[in-house]
Amino acid sequence: MDKTVTISNCKNCGHNVEKVNFCSHCGAKKITKRITYKNLISEITEVYLNIDNTLIKTIKDLTIKPHIVINDYINGVRKKHLNLPSYLLLSLTLSTLLTFIKEKAFDITPEIDKSDKNSEVVEFLIETVEKFPTLGYFILIPMFSLMSRFIFRKYRRYNFLEHNVINAYLIAHITILTFIPYIITFCFGDYVEETSSIFLLIQLVYATFLFKNLYNLSYWRVLIKGFVGFLLIGLLVMGIGIISALASKILEANGLIN
Repeated sequence: MDKTVTISNCKNCGHNVEKVNFCSHCGAKKITKRITYKNLISEITEVYLNIDNTLIKTIKDLTIKPHIVINDYINGVRKKHLNLPSYLLLSLTLSTLLTFIKEKAFDITPEIDKSDKNSEVVEFLIETVEKFPTLGYFILIPMFSLMSRFIFRKYRRYNFLEHNVINAYLIAHITILTFIPYIITFCFGDYVEETSSIFLLIQLVYATFLFKNLYNLSYWRVLIKGFVGFLLIGLLVMGIGIISALASKILEANGLIN
């Protein structure tokens, strides 16, 4: 039997909640049950699988009409779908679990250990994303946001922070959608690298669909803009790499570095 405690005042703001289940001042739920495994599971279920099926609705709507979910969140609508922090936290949890299952249960070598042809920057990104998903998110989301803001800079519909929201939803949704398919591919062992290319293609297709709807553009226009944007960014990165390599050789030739 669950043990309950009597609550007269809200633990968050102190207002009277004796005859209500939610505080009328701050909106916090009145918690009267002690922490037990049963109650803890019940709370988690209520957050992600409540009577309105918030999580399921969010996954469905982000798949078929992502621009509506994202625009709602940007415009302050918070009740229709699972909010971004919760959705991101769920995807981070699944991403961490995926890394654990990949290395411990299937003993699959991380991609970073399979090749010695990557640049230091690429190696750092791959290693960070694979071994530290949370830190990887903090790197990838701003990086993707800079790219998408640059690609669609002429439209000025979303500012940089709003692009962070867009790309956070994008990355989180792809992580959640591909969690089970990724685990299935682990069973194929040596073909994991090949199937990763398929998941990358899925991400590119979804990103095209997402930005097409956000900016009300044709698929062809989004693809052209994306290609040109990635090409310019790639040339910029290549140029920085060449300049860095030349500077390193000059400093080394002058004995300034070993």
